[in-house]
Amino acid sequence: MKAMSIKPSAVFMFEGSEDESIRRLGNRKMDPNTGIMYNLEVNPPSDEGTSSRLIALPEDEKEVVEKRYNNFKVANIMLEEAFREVC
Repeated sequence: MKAMSIKPSAVFMFEGSEDESIRRLGNRKMDPNTGIMYNLEVNPPSDEGTSSRLIALPEDEKEVVEKRYNNFKVANIMLEEAFREVC
């Protein structure tokens, strides 16, 4: 952005805890027949047939989410520093 002389007027950083990310993604399931994603906590399927065929995604496993969250934290530090210089 600096090289293109773009200066943002606002930058928003959203935060969420690692535990919250693990919990939310752990509740995410996909219907392999339709590709529709459900969250069992906030958006469960309305019928038993759909519920019975839901699958968990490998990228939602706890170990994977923890690794992605740690990568996010590192990237977030770099983004904060970059935008601090630009703004």
